[in-house]
Amino acid sequence: MTHEQTDLRVRRTQMNLREALIDLIEEKGFDAVTVGDIAERAMVNRATFYRHYPDKYALVTGIFEEAVKQMLREIPLPESFGAITPASSATEDEARQHDAALAVWSALFEHLARHARLYQVMLGKRGSSWFTAQVRDSFAEAIRSRAKILAKLGLSVRATDDPNVAPLEFVILCLANWFVGVLSWWIENGMLSSPQQMARWSARTAYAIAGAVTPTTPNEQ
Repeated sequence: MTHEQTDLRVRRTQMNLREALIDLIEEKGFDAVTVGDIAERAMVNRATFYRHYPDKYALVTGIFEEAVKQMLREIPLPESFGAITPASSATEDEARQHDAALAVWSALFEHLARHARLYQVMLGKRGSSWFTAQVRDSFAEAIRSRAKILAKLGLSVRATDDPNVAPLEFVILCLANWFVGVLSWWIENGMLSSPQQMARWSARTAYAIAGAVTPTTPNEQ
C-alpha cells in the first residue's frame, strides 16, 4: 500500500469516527457516549479507535480543530475584526469599516448555517461543554489579537486605578460569552433568522456591549 493510500485510509477512518460521535451525541448526549459506542457505530474495533485518538475528548478536539480550519477557509477576516464596529457611521472611512464588519459577520453566520448539524449537535444541550468552551476561547483570542479595535473605543491594555475604565480582558470576556450565547440562542430557535439578519443584530449588539464598558466622561453623565 502506498503512502498516499495509507493517508487516505487514515483520513477516511477519522472522518467515520467523527461522524459516529456526532450521531451518538445527537442520540444520547456526549456524556453518555463511550469509546465502544463510537467504534461500533463507525464499524471499527476499539484498537483502531485508539490508534487515532486516546479518548473521546481527543476526538472532540479533532472535530473542533477541523471546524476552525473550515471556518478560516470560508471567512476572509480583515485586519480589523468587525465585532465591535458601529452599525451607523458618520464618515466614509467608518462606513467602509461598517460594511467590512457586516461582511465578516455575514460570512460567519453563513458558515454556521452551512454546517448547521455540526454546531446544533456540538453546541446544543446534549453536546460537549468542552467544544462550547473552545468556541468561546477562540472568539476571545480573535479579539485579543486585534486589540487595536478596543483601543479605538478608549480601552487601555494597561492597568489603571480608574474604576470607570474597564480592563481589556473584562471586555473580551463579555464579548466572548455573549457570542456563545448568541450561537446557542440561534441554534435553539432553529436558526430561523437569516445569517444576514444575525449579522446585523450581532454587529450592533457587540458594539453596544463594548460601548457600555468604555470610560464615561463628565459630560456624558
